[in-house]
Amino acid sequence: MTRFLVPAALFTLAVAVVPGAAPACAPAPPFGQRVDVTAETALIVWDEANKVQHFIRRGTFQSTGSDFGFIVPTPHRPELAAADEDVFKELQRITAPAVEVRRSPLGGGCGAAAPAAKSDAMPAGVVVLEQKRVGDYDAAVLAFNPAKGDDPAAGAAELARWLRDHGYAFSPSLTEWLKPYVRDGWVVTAFRIAGQPPPLEPEPDRAATGKGGDARRPGGLRSSVVRMSFKTDRPFFPYREPADQRDEQAGRVPRSLRVYLVGPKRFAGKLGDGSRPWPGRVVWANHVGNADRNALAERAQLPTGLSDRVLWLTEFEDDSTPRPGTDEVYFEPSADQSPVARPPDIIYQVDPRPWWLAAAGCCGLPVLFTAAVVLGWRRRR
Repeated sequence: MTRFLVPAALFTLAVAVVPGAAPACAPAPPFGQRVDVTAETALIVWDEANKVQHFIRRGTFQSTGSDFGFIVPTPHRPELAAADEDVFKELQRITAPAVEVRRSPLGGGCGAAAPAAKSDAMPAGVVVLEQKRVGDYDAAVLAFNPAKGDDPAAGAAELARWLRDHGYAFSPSLTEWLKPYVRDGWVVTAFRIAGQPPPLEPEPDRAATGKGGDARRPGGLRSSVVRMSFKTDRPFFPYREPADQRDEQAGRVPRSLRVYLVGPKRFAGKLGDGSRPWPGRVVWANHVGNADRNALAERAQLPTGLSDRVLWLTEFEDDSTPRPGTDEVYFEPSADQSPVARPPDIIYQVDPRPWWLAAAGCCGLPVLFTAAVVLGWRRRR
């Protein structure tokens, strides 16, 4: 597998600069502005036979500005396409808790990922593999081909320079964040969108929250959904983030992450090499029926034939704040292949019968049974 010095890091930066649909998230706002990720939902479809991951992500950001971008790193050059946001509604429907009614008498389509270019066919430095418009985003797919003797720090700095020259703000923490991806030679996709100024909302009362803040704070930003398809040895969620996404201010912003993984088995996730625990937990897991597979494949525009296979859907939740984003989250088949379901939603319906009639139904039968036993006993005597 041909590897490039900067790609992975750029993948995450793309997420930071734009609101919405890309893996990982490392905000890169203009100077003096700040972006925090508040909520993310992602669908990973793992095509094990072809070693291709299809990735769809939806994100909500809290930003002090309205123009920012983000970067998403991938092991190989991705194929980019718009996706239907209703795919997440399908996932919510499939994994929704069962409804249990109780009566109360008393009331109350895409193709395979494009291969990475050969490093020996490219000049040293940042190489633009593709530029295109995808939904609300201007996307640039970048690779970094190191000169002989280059180190990851130099490659990260050169990639950061390219991004700055093309309108992406870059802080020292983002440059530092790029280094592991440069070292591992990933490809990077940079997304950028210029949105409307975010609405301002009243800041919660300082005395009530015990936290300071400006008199007003920005509302959330969201944009369209993008699908990325790329080659990889194993499925993963780009979880690594710059250090400023784990600072004191980031700890004041509640976060939520929901990852749906479709694959041949129930999966488990681990942070990096597994030496540190990932706070994500499985909240739903089971086989996906034919009708649901077809609906998901259509909404996500997945390749034909993928929906014909026996597939599992595993749903993870991660509400950690701040997030321990020091590495990626990698997924592998779980040792436990039993289904997991949410507790049922219990709906109590008032019994239309009068209360005394319902009570008679509950108490009358035992009384009648006892009377019959006593009467039979007396007759035998």
